[in-house]
Amino acid sequence: MVMHTDKIGDMIVVECEGTIGNAYAAARLRDAVMSQAQLNVVVIDLSEVDSIEGAGLAVLGFLQRWAHKNQIRLKLFNPSRIVRNTLKHAGSSFEFEIASLEEAMALLARADSEMRWLHQGNEVRHSA
Repeated sequence: MVMHTDKIGDMIVVECEGTIGNAYAAARLRDAVMSQAQLNVVVIDLSEVDSIEGAGLAVLGFLQRWAHKNQIRLKLFNPSRIVRNTLKHAGSSFEFEIASLEEAMALLARADSEMRWLHQGNEVRHSA
């Protein structure tokens, strides 16, 4: 699995590509999300994921529980039909929130706006 992360303000976007199947790939995804401090939103982009297997499902379930416990919004974005079917058949214990394109864009815009506001506030404080 190939993975890229982008932190925008209090949000992280984790873009995954390939298969989330073995324990190594699942652990990388878990570590990428949990290594970030001060998160309010986690978006896991599954648009380029071919399949997700047991270890991948387990880590998504773990991240879902971790996010809920820590009052973090966890959203899955654009899973392929195969991945969506796998998530659907995973059982009732896995009820993931899947963000629409509009919702994902709104989350990105909000995080970007907050980051700019914080950056401008720091510039004002530093220049005074």
